[in-house]
Amino acid sequence: MSDELVVLRGGIRNGETTKVAEGVRRLLAASDAPGLVEVYEANGETASVKGNEEDGLVFIHVGQEAAGGLAPELQHAPRTTP
Repeated sequence: MSDELVVLRGGIRNGETTKVAEGVRRLLAASDAPGLVEVYEANGETASVKGNEEDGLVFIHVGQEAAGGLAPELQHAPRTTP
């Protein structure tokens, strides 16, 4: 299986890109909200991505969900201090 380029739209990850396994249509991302994850779903559109020859699949923010059994260290994006 190959990877597909994804562009996230909306939520705290707006504009970020990532790669997912081919066929993935739902993505959970780290959230700033304690105990929650951001939920993104494919909407069937593609968008050009600066610096990439291939278009990315657009995943739109559809809300947040409880992190459930995810380990606490996986629930929040690390922050860098200047």
